[in-house]
Parts: sequence; structure tokens; C-alpha cells
Amino acid sequence: MRIGRLLLLVLLAATPAQADHDVMILRDRGIALMRHGGAVPATPGTLPPVPGCEPGAVLTEMGRAEMRRWGAELRAAGLPSVTVLTSHQCSAWETALLLDLGPVTPDPLLDAWDRAEAATRGEALRQHLIDLGRARQGGGGPVILVTHRANILAVTGIEASHGELLLLQAERGGLGLLGRLQME
Repeated sequence: MRIGRLLLLVLLAATPAQADHDVMILRDRGIALMRHGGAVPATPGTLPPVPGCEPGAVLTEMGRAEMRRWGAELRAAGLPSVTVLTSHQCSAWETALLLDLGPVTPDPLLDAWDRAEAATRGEALRQHLIDLGRARQGGGGPVILVTHRANILAVTGIEASHGELLLLQAERGGLGLLGRLQME
């Protein structure tokens, strides 16, 4: 299967065949934790680009264009309709909508945290991912959770790039990393 202009990279050094394989993992049995697209802090008085989102940070024009292309590439690679859960912050919510992969639902567990909350909120998000992974093993479509750098780092120990998807699977009460999908 041809990927197109953007190559899906796994572990930052994948071949196109490996990338296709990892899209199939997400399609068939995975869940993904995703960092929102490139963003900047919102200036005071910024109107939310998505009604109801919190404009702490908003996507840049380049971030918006990348998320549109990334969604198109994932669809072209065979990813079917996806359930997309997102943080209430505009950078994540707008990312989720621009990917155009399926219905978008805000999830408070994906909202940004401060350092004092990292341990408790991180454990709650980790358990949420495990529960989603178990439910996914019983059937249903792919799930992508769009959140923030610090949240991903707290849950996985991985420093994800903007727009990167970490493919996860519930394993014996924990999470296993199946692969990484990233724009080039």
C-alpha cells in the first residue's frame, strides 16, 4: 500500500512497509495516544477556533495544515473511521477535528495537568487507556486519544513529537507499546 507524501515512521526509522503494518495494528487492535499538532500559547482575548474549547494554546497555521495532511494520509493508508477522544484545550480539540478520522468527543482525563497532579492524573489516564485497550480487544473500531506532551510523558515515559501517535495495547494490567506513527 502506498503511503503518499507524508511517510508514517515507526520508531523514527521505519520503512514504508513497516509503517503500513503499524497502521494495520491501529486499525485492527490498537489504541493510540496522540500529541496535538504544532501550537502556540493563545494571546489574551483569543476566540476559540472550536466552540467550547479552552484557548490556552491554539494550533499554528502550519500545525493546522499538517493535521489535515496527516489525517488524509492515515485515511489513504487504510485507517477506517476512528473514535477520537480529546482534551478540552483548543490545540488538541482542533487537532482531533482536522484529522477528520471520525467523531470527536472531549474527555476530561486528557486535559492538561500541572506537575502536582501528574502522579494521580497520570495513573487515572493510564487506567483509562488500559480499560479502552481491553474493550478494544473485545471488538470495536480504533480509538485515538489526543492530548498533551506532559500527559503522554507521565503515562508512557516517551517524549512524543507534535502529531505523533503511540500505538498501545493493554497487557497484564499495564500498557505495551506496539509502535509509533509520526509525520515526516
